[in-house]
Amino acid sequence: MNSTYQHNASGQDAVPIASTGRAHALRRPLFNRLLASRAGNVLPIVAASILPMAGMIGGAVDMSRAYMVKSRIQQACDAGVLAGRRAMQQTNYSTAAQAQAQDFFDINFKEGYNESTDVVFNTTNPSGSSRVVGTASTVVPTTIMGIFGKESIPIEVECEAELNVSNSDVTFVLDVTGSMNDSIPTGSGGSIVKITSLRNSVMDFYDTLAGAAVGSNTRIRYSFVPYSTNVNVGELLYDTNPQWLSGGNVADSWDYQSRRPIWQVTSTTTEVDYQTYGVNINRSKCTSYGNNQDFDQGGGWNFRPDPEANPVVSGNTTTTYAPWTWGGVAPSWSGGGNKSCVRRRTRETTTVTQSPTWQAGATFAYWEYLQRNYPTYDLLRSIKTANPAVLLPTQTNGSTSRWGGCIEERQTIAGGNIAYSGSTGITVDGSGNAHDLNIDMVPNSDITKWKPYWQDVYYRRDGGRSTACPTKSRLLATMARTEVQNYVNSLVAVGGTYHDVGLLWGARLASPQGIFQSTVNAPPGNAGTVGRHMIFMTDGELTSYDFVASMYGTEMLDQRVTGGSNNPTQLERQRRRYLAICEAIKGKGIRLWVIAFGTTLTTDLQTCASSGSAFTAADSGQLNTAFQNIAKQISELRLTK
Repeated sequence: MNSTYQHNASGQDAVPIASTGRAHALRRPLFNRLLASRAGNVLPIVAASILPMAGMIGGAVDMSRAYMVKSRIQQACDAGVLAGRRAMQQTNYSTAAQAQAQDFFDINFKEGYNESTDVVFNTTNPSGSSRVVGTASTVVPTTIMGIFGKESIPIEVECEAELNVSNSDVTFVLDVTGSMNDSIPTGSGGSIVKITSLRNSVMDFYDTLAGAAVGSNTRIRYSFVPYSTNVNVGELLYDTNPQWLSGGNVADSWDYQSRRPIWQVTSTTTEVDYQTYGVNINRSKCTSYGNNQDFDQGGGWNFRPDPEANPVVSGNTTTTYAPWTWGGVAPSWSGGGNKSCVRRRTRETTTVTQSPTWQAGATFAYWEYLQRNYPTYDLLRSIKTANPAVLLPTQTNGSTSRWGGCIEERQTIAGGNIAYSGSTGITVDGSGNAHDLNIDMVPNSDITKWKPYWQDVYYRRDGGRSTACPTKSRLLATMARTEVQNYVNSLVAVGGTYHDVGLLWGARLASPQGIFQSTVNAPPGNAGTVGRHMIFMTDGELTSYDFVASMYGTEMLDQRVTGGSNNPTQLERQRRRYLAICEAIKGKGIRLWVIAFGTTLTTDLQTCASSGSAFTAADSGQLNTAFQNIAKQISELRLTK
């Protein structure tokens, strides 16, 4: 056999390379030689590696199954505590809330998943906290690992959920019109008055946010704007700056559609004169005149009228005749002969005059209906009980009156094209001079001031009157539960449904750029930002009346919104106004929630709401659910473990 030779560096004889390789191989350890051998050793090697390979592959399979079970049971645990915390009322983790947590866990993890057994899920609420803490466990049997004595893998997970709320300002714009006195189903049998249901739902809303804020320094503030055909914001304005109102100055006054009394004064003038009616007349004939007897003095002259014509009435003058003397001799007459007879004529003339100004002796005649100008300085101050009431000019009995706090809006434009844009605000027929729709303008002139709505003096020309003034509005403030309860208990249902009125003043109370910005922008006392929310609840569609004294006066007479035109109608103009106000509110970064209570969630109401923020409630139970859903969305429900 031929060999390849290699020479070494020392010059020694060359050694065949193949021979050198075999010698080197013989010097290696046995195991290495066995591995390197190609002479029939594969089978023993494979046999020796089966068990290690089975352990590795089987362990991977079993651990993969265990990981899948752990992942699924962790998800179920998380879902359970989230559901339990959402169902929890404040810090009361009720049996119902625990059942809700269990239901959500059971839906998300079924015993037998990947042959799991002994599934256990427990939840608790640590005392004084707003958390729900849970643990879940199960056992997963192994497949291949059982060969090595590992027959099952226990799995345990922990989970925790907490409902937190960031700093939040919530403005309630609440429809408190007359229909809120109607009853509505509860949803579980029976019925309840709408306004009572509203009170209950607001309190549950308060409790939900209060529970979410437990254990934190979160600031939650509330403001309220109950509305009908008007809003009661006068005292808020007066307390902030009386100069924002007509009546801030002594000489201020305002025109009201009203009435005044017309007084009647009767005066009588009396004239007395004497007439000779007979010369050379016998006394008996002279005195017979006093006995209502007629006589002739010759020539057929009948001097005295018929007895039944005495006195004589002509127009407003009454003439009375009476015998006076006979020959200058006073009664009782005496003497003889014939003398002259004299009679006394008394004429009484009655004059009746009418005047709106009372004077001594005057009596009431009738009411005159017209627009009247009344001073407002003392009226404005009468809102404070420490100040005197004012004389009521529409009564005749000297009664007095006080300003109740509702207002007439400042100057507007009677236009039909109402629109909002972020750059120009709300315009009417392209003009920005509709001061009533300017949310943020601070009054600086008479036309930009609000006027006191004097509920006691409004009258129509037919003598009728329709007025409404709801409960006083509240500025943003932190409120204890008893404060909120007392406030909602004070709500009364009165008047018609003017959405534009409520939303306009909701915007003014909530605007960070507006007349109450010092309150709105007050620092929360922590490092967090402030979320701004407005909850607009109504139980009816927008209404419009021209005969009601509203925030715009009496429209049929004042024509502040329509200008006397019916194209578009008053209702359509108010509709456009409220939709423009909705857009302005959202343009301020305020989330606008809408609830239609016992009424249709119209396209307009849906358009008014922020995205995903409109609800309908057919009964009191659904109203409460709507308020709860809003509260829970305002809160942040999150996993903390």
